[in-house]
Amino acid sequence: MTRPIVAEISRSALAHNLRVARDHAPRSRIMTAVKANAYGHDVQLCAPVLAAAGVDAFAVASLEEAETIHALNLGKPICLLGGPFAAEEVSVAAERGYWLVIHEDRQLRWLENRAAQQDLQVFIKVDTGMHRLGFAPERLAEIFAKLQVYPHWQVLGLMSHLARADHPEDPFNAQQIGIFDQALQSFSGQTLGQHSLANSGAVLALPAAHQYWVRPGLMLYGLSPFADRNGIDIGLQPVLSWRSEIVATRQLQAGEWLGYGATWQAPAACRVGVVAAGYGDGYPRQLGTDTAVTVAGQPTRTLARVSMDMLFVDITHIQADIGSVVHLMGAGGPALEFMAAGLDTIPYEMSCRIQMRVPRRLGP
Repeated sequence: MTRPIVAEISRSALAHNLRVARDHAPRSRIMTAVKANAYGHDVQLCAPVLAAAGVDAFAVASLEEAETIHALNLGKPICLLGGPFAAEEVSVAAERGYWLVIHEDRQLRWLENRAAQQDLQVFIKVDTGMHRLGFAPERLAEIFAKLQVYPHWQVLGLMSHLARADHPEDPFNAQQIGIFDQALQSFSGQTLGQHSLANSGAVLALPAAHQYWVRPGLMLYGLSPFADRNGIDIGLQPVLSWRSEIVATRQLQAGEWLGYGATWQAPAACRVGVVAAGYGDGYPRQLGTDTAVTVAGQPTRTLARVSMDMLFVDITHIQADIGSVVHLMGAGGPALEFMAAGLDTIPYEMSCRIQMRVPRRLGP
């Protein structure tokens, strides 16, 4: 590819962030979330690095994502957080040895019909108050009674998810942890004790939620789950460096217009760089005039509307020309958390926005 846009993924930052997770949860094993193409970072690049750095298992959202990791031959367990979405997926999961998270009755029927005599390892998801997925706590006795009929199935443990871990001081966290602990007191003896509750926010700030497994995702990519802090503030390193180059320059006179819709007018003579990046690459169209970027190592701003394949940067007062590197976000440029705040969204969405036509490349 000759178009200069690239998203570079740092090996050392991934390994560092995994160490931070281990430091915060030293008695837990790490099941890292690599769903949504490793949060937009490219799972085929990230998963081998994480495996080499010592992650204990991978967590994905679908069978298709599990198959992608399976093809990498990394030798780590793969957990389908949503369980099977169709009956035929049960047979594939049994054949591959994938762990299934079971959260509703239909999935149990699929297991009964497709894998009654097959070896399966499953988690039972309990709804502790988020009310997204999981069996109500009062139904667990019924569920475990059904499971006893199938001796080939192993229940690894109970699993749940925290709704407010990004606000660790919120009492709703303690409420959910308490409900989960009550379920463990009643049913842990019918499992292998490999329970899981903590996501990134809980790994970092809610040790009471640490169980046999913790499931960090966002933090492994160097991003903060907390709205008031960036990843660097909590000891993480940004994994992503999204950058392109200036491919043309323009000298505008006072009063001349720039870009689609002629929405930006030069207040004085200025110099503009045209950058090979746009909303077709995942750079948000809303980040037009006055969004921070770094050009040739110097801070500046965007101008006018972002188009599908290009955007504009102000190079009036900096040393830059055709070929100058433009850091759009991440390492070397504005933090993804900063960009997300400017759009009233979350870092998860910012990294997942980056389109597949932007090549990912593994860096140091």
